[in-house]
Amino acid sequence: MFKFLKKKKREFKITAPVSGTLINLCDVPDPVFSQKLMGDGFAVKLNKDEEIIHAPIEAKVVSLPESKHAVGLVTADGDEILLHIGIDTVNLKGQGFTAEVRQGDKVKQGQALIKLDRDILAKEKVDLTTMVILTKLDSNHQNWDFVKEFGDQITEQDEVIRQ
Repeated sequence: MFKFLKKKKREFKITAPVSGTLINLCDVPDPVFSQKLMGDGFAVKLNKDEEIIHAPIEAKVVSLPESKHAVGLVTADGDEILLHIGIDTVNLKGQGFTAEVRQGDKVKQGQALIKLDRDILAKEKVDLTTMVILTKLDSNHQNWDFVKEFGDQITEQDEVIRQ
């Protein structure tokens, strides 16, 4: 009877924020991520020519630290996703990163979030492996699966996770 009152089930899929090699989170050389202390997810070892990190899902930007090495996103369903660019990149204090969005912005899947200055980052010799962490998921999105294999070459916006 009141079907219009039922919450419409949204499609849940996470896409690659950048092109590169899909990596198991357990293989990331940082125990916070490899031990999944912040949540499950995946990582991408960036191709050498990649300069833009894209939104892996439609969401609102809820966290964008001054260092611009990470972006916190929340979807309309309440899913919380963290993009963390590189290992120990917080120490760069924003050098090499330019935000293409601001905290509070609503972003579409595939929209540019962060631009990388590869010259600066190469001089600093940082590992730019980018992690996509599912820090909190709506109860309807708990049973997700990977649709790509670890070690696969993926392109920005390839579907990686699907409900």
